[in-house]
Amino acid sequence: MRNCVDELLIHHRFGLCCHPGKATVIRSVVWSPPALGWNKVNTNGAALGSPGVGGGGGVFHTYRSFVKACFVVPLCQVFAFEAELLATSLAINYAWNLGWHRIWFKSDSSYVVQLLLVRSN
Repeated sequence: MRNCVDELLIHHRFGLCCHPGKATVIRSVVWSPPALGWNKVNTNGAALGSPGVGGGGGVFHTYRSFVKACFVVPLCQVFAFEAELLATSLAINYAWNLGWHRIWFKSDSSYVVQLLLVRSN
């Protein structure tokens, strides 16, 4: 259950016992642009279930932090790591086809990051 009054009232109206979730932790996050002449792509993928319907996408930024391009792709039955990997793979293909060979990849998937590091050596 999310921590909102509306949901609490709905649950109460139906006589459901519920326990609000813990308070959200607020963290400061700083986005860093790529170096001069480079592009940065942030990719992400997710699945609703294991496996489940998923999707992925990415956003390309210039060294001045402007959005240069973006993409999204719906996916059928995939695991979350497959969605992450497919989003990164598509980002590589898009960048290469557009002539952008100096790319800084950013992903929240440690699995994808490790694969890229191993394959680049």
